[in-house]
Amino acid sequence: MVSLIQTLAVAEYLNFRHAANRLGVSQSSVSTRIKALEEDSGILLFERRHRAVRAQAPRRSNPAQGT
Repeated sequence: MVSLIQTLAVAEYLNFRHAANRLGVSQSSVSTRIKALEEDSGILLFERRHRAVRAQAPRRSNPAQGT
């Protein structure tokens, strides 16, 4: 449940630090939890760029795995 709440906050703010501040947790905690969620599910939720994040349509993290 925490992963979902943090994912929604990042999607709303499009910034890990702002989402973390709003939730009262560290930026690294949010980043680590969402990265683990993406790895466990095999689905990329965010496109990460230098100092920016963009929500994207969920897609498999490894196209070789199939859909």
